[in-house]
Amino acid sequence: MPRLSDLSNDDEREVEEHPDAPAKAIVVDDDAAADEPTRASPFILVSAAGQTDKGQKRKNNEDSYVVVDEHGLFVVADGMGGYAGGEIASALTVEVIEKAFKTQKFEGPAYENVPRRGQELARSIQMANKAVFEKAAGDPMLKGMGTTVVAARFSLNKQRLYLGHVGDSRCYRLREGKLEQITTDHTMAALGFTGPAFAHRLNRAVGTQPSVEIDLIIGRPRPDDAYLLCSDGLSKMVPDEELRQILVETKHPQEAIDKLIARANEKGGHDNITAILVCVKSPAEYIRSLREAPTAEQAS
Repeated sequence: MPRLSDLSNDDEREVEEHPDAPAKAIVVDDDAAADEPTRASPFILVSAAGQTDKGQKRKNNEDSYVVVDEHGLFVVADGMGGYAGGEIASALTVEVIEKAFKTQKFEGPAYENVPRRGQELARSIQMANKAVFEKAAGDPMLKGMGTTVVAARFSLNKQRLYLGHVGDSRCYRLREGKLEQITTDHTMAALGFTGPAFAHRLNRAVGTQPSVEIDLIIGRPRPDDAYLLCSDGLSKMVPDEELRQILVETKHPQEAIDKLIARANEKGGHDNITAILVCVKSPAEYIRSLREAPTAEQAS
């Protein structure tokens, strides 16, 4: 795996080290480490579908998600906290991240040894962390609220994926029929703790501290890849092999999402269920898929 020192900046702006909460860069494709010029035309194009569902057991839905196609941005957040804290934390997180990209205003210091587009994603998550923490501090009913987040940013003209991650929401990659979890759950089990009452607790979440450490995963998407972002309401109910089978057998993203959520509910739906599926195609394949897609009249 490439060293962090091998990672180049996307531009020549100076960066300063973030004082409190690092962005831990993790390279999942060897050829993603080296920087390349930004092309005038895209290497890849993506299409996506997302959905959230309350599940079978919960009264409220504390998950939130957003799809921002024009920025290649896809975010899933799974809130936690008493009263209405979970709902507020996850909704505020996706709102702050979306606004940062739409306004192109990224607050806070940049991160050393992280490409600019990855820095922006990490800074938007840090902005969300600050917003959630400050809101909880201002309302005793919201004390301790927080949320997971998994946020994917696709850079189409550089053929890069920047994935910001905190908590136990996940990103899976389907490549050549093989499903791989490319995030690592931030749970007590990952730190070596055992026991059903403790191992699944989060050791890191957005909004519970003034700043948060962020895993920043850098990859090189290939045509025909598919990336599944999901809350643990899906991953804990549907085994990886079943996830893989549904993704392999289902052609269209929305149809796959519908099947995944239905399967989680069939297995009990113990938690809220949220998923976004991002499918990667070459420009030629993408245009061909649009031509082959059924029209509204044909669908009816």
